[in-house]
Amino acid sequence: MNKLLKNAVAVSFILTSVSAADWPHFLGPNLNNSLLDEKIAKEFPGGGPKVLWEVDVNPGYGGAAIVGDELFHLDRVDQTFDVVSCRDLQTGKEKWSWKNEVPGRISHPGSRGVPTVTEDAVYATSGFGHVYCLDRKTHEARWVVDVVKRFDSSPPRFGYAVHPVIKGDLCVIAPTSDKIGLAALNLKTGETVWTSESFGDSHSSPSLMSILGKEVLVMPGDFNRETLVLLGVDPASGKTLFKYTEDFGTGIYNAIPNLLMLDENKGVFTAGYGKGTRIFKFSKDGGKIAVTKVAQFPFGDKFHIPLVLDGSLYITADADGRRSPKGFTTGLVSFAPSGEVIWSTGKTPYFNGGAIINLGGIIVSQDGDSGELRLIEPGAKYQELAKAKVFSKRTGDQLWAPLAYSKNRLVMRSQNQLVCVELQGE
Repeated sequence: MNKLLKNAVAVSFILTSVSAADWPHFLGPNLNNSLLDEKIAKEFPGGGPKVLWEVDVNPGYGGAAIVGDELFHLDRVDQTFDVVSCRDLQTGKEKWSWKNEVPGRISHPGSRGVPTVTEDAVYATSGFGHVYCLDRKTHEARWVVDVVKRFDSSPPRFGYAVHPVIKGDLCVIAPTSDKIGLAALNLKTGETVWTSESFGDSHSSPSLMSILGKEVLVMPGDFNRETLVLLGVDPASGKTLFKYTEDFGTGIYNAIPNLLMLDENKGVFTAGYGKGTRIFKFSKDGGKIAVTKVAQFPFGDKFHIPLVLDGSLYITADADGRRSPKGFTTGLVSFAPSGEVIWSTGKTPYFNGGAIINLGGIIVSQDGDSGELRLIEPGAKYQELAKAKVFSKRTGDQLWAPLAYSKNRLVMRSQNQLVCVELQGE
């Protein structure tokens, strides 16, 4: 299994990148928050890393996408406007923006999704379910789809957090209605091409992955916040290839992280709210795919997929927020695919759902409480290489936005600022 883990990146797909240096969509170019060939210094210069620029943003959880020398992000202004902005990556100066009036408030207000950027367009989804296709040249909307109206749905408990998936001439989104789970839109017109069966509610996003040599769109969801649903469909037709369900029982569950394939027939799925982490095995079942749970561990990550480094898995774990029972594994956790915990930081530092990415074998993290930037050496024990505060203003709390990285530029978000930090090369 360890050998397969080392090669997990090989089964990912590069969807929209026009350059290997881009971070054009959620989870980065390889859909696993990892750039294996990137080399960064293992320490910060005196005084900490250089903050290249900082801009004020409204409260929210949406991260950035980077293509070339342009950065794209979604903001939510005054509980009234969705604003998609394009900024110069080097200076942070706004080059253009586009806004749509959508009045209203959702629990944990603010933006959610990461834009998906192609050579000629930007795709983004609002918390209320408006999908935007914007022309990068004219800065105008090619089309806008209100999924609530079109698919007779309603926003999930904490709003839509969908990152559009571009596959060929299709834009895949997740209306999450009672009858419809995923929907594929025509890239040019926004018209509906296909829909899939329902997977219940979800705060996750579809992701393309290779399973048994077949390209599959995978989406997690839940029924009544008590039953896990893992749906896999054909990206060309929306036809169901597998549908795994598991009763989580009483309590609560919100589907947020998606499946991460470790090789062609095994994947890891993690969840917060005390629901833990699972290893699934996939096998052929006629024209469909069978799913079997082969392992289960009590610790899990509420917001982010695991990182895979040198045969070990890494997550920022919680059992049920800070109410974890005594002795429960929390904080940044390193564990083997067998479930053996190699080490964990517990509540010092706790990380509280902060994002982590892998840059050339170094874990780069943003603390979910303080916003502090850390460089961490993976291995047999927790080894913090460097730590720095990079936000100049009050950060707020619940700093759960995903990170983005390109050309030694790391983009981080607090509840009040978007900052770009220089990470020096090795």
